[in-house]
Amino acid sequence: MPRTLPLPHADLVADPELLAVLRACADPVRLSILRLLAEDAFGVQELCRMLELGQPNLSHHLKLLSEAGLVQAHRDGTQTFYRRTLVAADKPEAVVQHCLLAVLDADALPAALEGRRSDVFEARAERSRAFFARHADAFDRNRDLIASPGHYLPVLANLLPKHAERALEIGPGPGEFLPELAQRCSEVVALDSSPGMLERARKRCQDAGLTRVTLISGELPDSPSRDGLADAHLTPGFDAVICAMVLHHAPDPAAMLARCSHWLRPGGALLIAELCPHTQDWVADACGDVWRGFDPDQLSRWAADAGLTDDARQFLAQRNGFRIQLRRFIANPTA
Repeated sequence: MPRTLPLPHADLVADPELLAVLRACADPVRLSILRLLAEDAFGVQELCRMLELGQPNLSHHLKLLSEAGLVQAHRDGTQTFYRRTLVAADKPEAVVQHCLLAVLDADALPAALEGRRSDVFEARAERSRAFFARHADAFDRNRDLIASPGHYLPVLANLLPKHAERALEIGPGPGEFLPELAQRCSEVVALDSSPGMLERARKRCQDAGLTRVTLISGELPDSPSRDGLADAHLTPGFDAVICAMVLHHAPDPAAMLARCSHWLRPGGALLIAELCPHTQDWVADACGDVWRGFDPDQLSRWAADAGLTDDARQFLAQRNGFRIQLRRFIANPTA
């Protein structure tokens, strides 16, 4: 009589959650969705545009991925955005999900898909630029309904490196933080894509007699080695890079963190003031917000991917139910 081998454990083979993950992954469209969600959240219409799918078809794929626990939806204003789900390590399907995503993320996006994703990011950026062009004069009033700079900027200043010589501020807005930076650093560079905001920052510097501040119009290049802004002051090796209430306007917050990291010297500090998650939809119309805040752990994961170490954090309660997170990340020596 041939020897009968025991079957694998029946409970493991029939585990519905593990089977759902395996079924959900057995489709190229769903794998493309997971790849796109590697570093960002996208709305349904954005995913339809990138994947060139109709909404009913896309909704079917998202439903299967959601039921498998691979993605989750969250409301951001009037839109629903999807992002990857973090599975608890003690679940059987966690190992499968981790290996799957690692394989997906190891490959670059196909050129056509990358191009359509870039178009989505550019559309987000254009909406933000258009808002600031229309509402620069009313920005202060609307912003103070969320968080007054006089409340959180002094606390953010305490996170600056003690002996910082060079500082770069991304999106200085009207320039409230520039006098503090100019007092502490021998060289300050401020970069903003809004001409209206940059002009207000320029006037503030002139009125205060700040001679150590260089104002530059434009976007931060991907890396110091890439052709971007032709300005002698925008060179790598900053001791501090500051993003105060900027990320929730950024079309791709994870990429923004990575770009900031590229401009720091080893051991330099990235300082962030940012909203915690909230559900107050009016901020999109009042302040041009693209995102309704960020989960602190999400910022930490993006920072780690950018070669930054979480060094300090503080939380401040604001009016109307908002909370601000003040964060300091340190550039790793090998980043």
